[in-house]
Amino acid sequence: METNADCWGSEESDIARYFAKAAQSRTPLSASFELTRRCNFRCVHCYLGDQESIHQHRGRELDTKAVFRLLEEMTAAGTLFLTLTGGDPMIRPDFQAVYRRAVELGLLVTVFCNGTLITDEIACTFAQYPPRIVEITLYGATQSTFEAVTQRPGSFAACMAGIERLRLAKVRLRLKTMVMSLNAHEFQAIRRLAVDMDLQFRHDCSIHAAVPNDDNGGRSNTGGSLLDTLHFRLAPEQAAAADMSVEPLAAKLRELAQSAEERKPSGKLHRCGAGSSSYHVSPYGQMQPCLIVPTCSADICAEGIQAGWSGPLQEFADHPASASFLCGRCENKKTCTACPAVLALNTGSPEQVDAFYCQYAEQRRQQNARCDLRIER
Repeated sequence: METNADCWGSEESDIARYFAKAAQSRTPLSASFELTRRCNFRCVHCYLGDQESIHQHRGRELDTKAVFRLLEEMTAAGTLFLTLTGGDPMIRPDFQAVYRRAVELGLLVTVFCNGTLITDEIACTFAQYPPRIVEITLYGATQSTFEAVTQRPGSFAACMAGIERLRLAKVRLRLKTMVMSLNAHEFQAIRRLAVDMDLQFRHDCSIHAAVPNDDNGGRSNTGGSLLDTLHFRLAPEQAAAADMSVEPLAAKLRELAQSAEERKPSGKLHRCGAGSSSYHVSPYGQMQPCLIVPTCSADICAEGIQAGWSGPLQEFADHPASASFLCGRCENKKTCTACPAVLALNTGSPEQVDAFYCQYAEQRRQQNARCDLRIER
């Protein structure tokens, strides 16, 4: 059954074309702003690492005035799309003030959160100052599964209550999930929850290692190394099967696989918009190409957004791929979810192939081919 919870709408296609034009002119059209890395969950797969260590760095976070100044500078630089994220951004007492200021500046704001900190007051703020969308991650369809991931008792009920507050306030809302070994058995039930509430839904199977930062102690939320998050990702064939079970996504992957080859390879290592049309700002005022690339950054509180955009981020966007980079000439590259930034986290090098992604992309191709045969019959 195809519903609006799974559809790839025309809006996404229009925005993709808009971003392509921004990349050509190298306009910083989109930003994600990590207001904090603190969260009230301790998710086993979290890319931010150990929450106990992160909470000890609360004093380093930008204060409200500094956040306001950066929002104004972002707007002046040409940014239109803004994602407020965390951790959970609502853990900050000034979240509503920051959100309102962003909307008043004309930014189209998306909010990523876990849903548990949504109060009636926050729901009313969203109703008064509508976001582009609010995205909440649903880690399970039952309390036991959800809380096996979050490691927080009571988090399932609190998340569902937050979702209901936003629905009652008629706030545009999308649910999503990270499919992993702990919740794969409930993936279809999670999707049904979204369908039953008539909400948009998306999923992701690409768990990667946690990002090394000086505030996470080099540990994951399970107490092990940053690579321990990889223990929770599915086998490649399971991940591909989850994707193929969502027909709009399967159809999109078939379309991508069958589309004509790009006219001319760019020769660049990074093929996404990071550093060419989008950027990320950390809670401590560092400008990065994206959230998972802390190794390339500029202190924009001291130097300004334009200095970071025309300096380190431009170098990142223009960095060439070596002739030996296997991903650049792989037949499955259009439907592969790996990128050099993820490869760097998982293997230590942006050009070192991670076998998981090769097998995942190949399984997508094979399972989609079998689906094509069934359709033809």
